[in-house]
Amino acid sequence: MQILTATDEKELLLRLGAGEETAFNTLYKLYSNKIYNRLLKLTQSEQIADELLQDTFVILWNKRHTINPDLSIKAWLDKVARNEVYHLHRKLAHDKKLQEHILSTFIETYSHTEENIYFKESHELLEKAMQELSPQRKQAFRLCRLEGLSYQEAAEQMGVSVSTVSNHLVQATSIVRSYILRSRERMAILLSILLVKNF
Repeated sequence: MQILTATDEKELLLRLGAGEETAFNTLYKLYSNKIYNRLLKLTQSEQIADELLQDTFVILWNKRHTINPDLSIKAWLDKVARNEVYHLHRKLAHDKKLQEHILSTFIETYSHTEENIYFKESHELLEKAMQELSPQRKQAFRLCRLEGLSYQEAAEQMGVSVSTVSNHLVQATSIVRSYILRSRERMAILLSILLVKNF
């Protein structure tokens, strides 16, 4: 792996702060494997580690304007990754209660017609969110998130590298989540299930 000098890293972070995707891609290639290995040790699950790795780099992209270029980005990423593990534990506990509540309400008010409308609306919202994506990001998102293909399978189908698929997913997931959060709350709850694999 390439070793960055403090000057090189600072320049990358300044370019990242300016919204330069090539700088983001360089940082991803430099640090994603180490962050992934750390997450794997903490979670003991390749699936969860992979999801949290994507979340970590989504946060990096979303907070690019606020990152201090004089600080170590590796230390910053390590801290974000650890926080994502802690958030996951809290989220799972919260989601379990939420799922029980939704199931209880659903049993009491079950209606085939209402159910079909509900899921039709959620599907339409997801499709609208995906219209915000570039063709390559949309394809990567559809193959991996909706059709359940592995990164390797998606990469082969798209004719690109696994790293490129992963980069596309970081950007696509951030855009889709932001779109959903601007939408109605009940749709956001439903679609969040599609954006996070079952742990």
